[in-house]
Amino acid sequence: MNIIMINGSPRKNGATGKILAYYKEYFDKNYSGINIEIINLIDYNIKYCIGCEMCYKTGKCAITDDNVENIRELIKKSDGIIFSSPNYASNVTGLFKTFYDRVHITMEQLLYRKPCVTLTIYENLMGHKATNVLKELVMNSGGYTVKSLTIKNEFNVNPLNDKNKKNIEYSCKILIKKIKKNAPPLFSKIYTKIAVNIFLKPFVYKDKEKHKGIIESWIENKI
Repeated sequence: MNIIMINGSPRKNGATGKILAYYKEYFDKNYSGINIEIINLIDYNIKYCIGCEMCYKTGKCAITDDNVENIRELIKKSDGIIFSSPNYASNVTGLFKTFYDRVHITMEQLLYRKPCVTLTIYENLMGHKATNVLKELVMNSGGYTVKSLTIKNEFNVNPLNDKNKKNIEYSCKILIKKIKKNAPPLFSKIYTKIAVNIFLKPFVYKDKEKHKGIIESWIENKI
């Protein structure tokens, strides 16, 4: 079983990083046979998407020197994902948004049937807005959110109080349970079916050659 955790904070040892480290500690302590990997996006010099649509045709990004494709492969092979970002200006961080633009997981439905957890840390207001961005990313990429944590935390204060630890541990249990069950909820199935068959396929199949990479990804994932 493979679980990937994406840290969208530019401060990899900040509150978001501390919580992800606790996730890993809890998984390692309480479950065997699970491979856990934390991806700190700040460790990668992620370049901006240039809108060339090469990923549509080849299934690979045209930019190859920042290892975003390697992260994408880890997501593809994962059984569950935790997406996390602090709240910056009522949104995810620019770092996380740049990563999302580049990783081309939505058109290809790379999260198809994958259970996910979303984690947002905020200090003052509007933490739910960043949470909603993460949840929409999951849903629009074919996955489903099993638990969302939106944690209010003062700057430079350790977020690992008893209440937050309890919620983190609960979300771990739910994620493992859903991975083992391998059965997305009905709403997720209906939403993905509508998105793929009514919106994505008519657009993609208008030009099969241009969108060959997307089609190949769908076939591989049995969509």
